Amino acid sequence: MGARVAETGRGEVNGPEEDQSFNGRLILITVFGFVLLVPPLLSVFNTGAQVFGVPVIWAYLFVVWAVLIGLAAALAGRSG
Repeated sequence: MGARVAETGRGEVNGPEEDQSFNGRLILITVFGFVLLVPPLLSVFNTGAQVFGVPVIWAYLFVVWAVLIGLAAALAGRSG
């Protein structure tokens, strides 16, 4: 069997090593998100304090969500 080759639509061809790199980065983003959202770390931000009238835990969750989406979008933009 030959190696799988994907065409990017711009006349470029991604080889298997580029696919593995892309998959590795996606897994890294997933693990990063998991680490940022585990209950022991969330409990650090679960205080009665507020930031601009929003509870700290909600602000933290929104920032983590935005960062993860931004990382995934940047990765997708670089890959194709």
